[in-house]
Amino acid sequence: MTSGEERPPRALLAGASRRWVRVLPWAVAFVLSVALLPTTIVVLTADYGLNGAVAAALAVPQAAPLLLAVVRPLRAWYVVFVADVAGGVALLGPDFAERLPWPFPAPVLVGYVVLCLALGLRESRRTLLLVWLATAGANVGLGFVAPHGFAAKELLFTILGGVALLLGGVLRERSEVQRRLAEQETISEAERSRRTLLEERARIARELHDVVAHHMSVITVQADTAEYRLRTLPPDVRAEFTSIASTARESLGEMRRLLGVLR
Repeated sequence: MTSGEERPPRALLAGASRRWVRVLPWAVAFVLSVALLPTTIVVLTADYGLNGAVAAALAVPQAAPLLLAVVRPLRAWYVVFVADVAGGVALLGPDFAERLPWPFPAPVLVGYVVLCLALGLRESRRTLLLVWLATAGANVGLGFVAPHGFAAKELLFTILGGVALLLGGVLRERSEVQRRLAEQETISEAERSRRTLLEERARIARELHDVVAHHMSVITVQADTAEYRLRTLPPDVRAEFTSIASTARESLGEMRRLLGVLR
């Protein structure tokens, strides 16, 4: 994959350590889609008196995108939001009981709240605020044409949607903070291990220097004093002892240089 290609988005909770947590968003989305699709059609036709074909045309984009929300919640929101608003407008035609919620029936409200929760788990604060403002604007705008007068209960769409957005955002930021703390702990542990390794290396270097330097110093002293202690040494043997002393001093210097490198 080249750097210019867009990486496929990860599913919600895909980074969870437990498998059932990773599968949970897909399971919830599937169950809700399967349950809400026929339920919405039945509610719109039986309770609100909407034409069956129109009810089906509204129910599909209201429920099916919940599966898309697991991976791309914002794109799913675009589809569901437009379908929900269109559904509210469509309900202006039929005559239904005043006790029924409008402009968003209960199945529509449930699907939208779950979608807002998914948005909160994925999107930034700015996006969540814009989503809530769009939700509130559509809710209040439709309230001006309410068939039975706009009541406080009709604001559930805005209130519950906002609560779901807030809850999802809080959970996402909490997870992000925990992830960063875990990364910092990992970095700190690596730094501690590295520091321990360096200290151990320096200790070994010091001990090695002390042991070898002691023996090399003894060799140097013995080689340097050999011609004074042993008066009858031939000239070539004296030269050999002088060479041994010189080599020992060079080796001692190399050992000190190596100690500096290891430190």
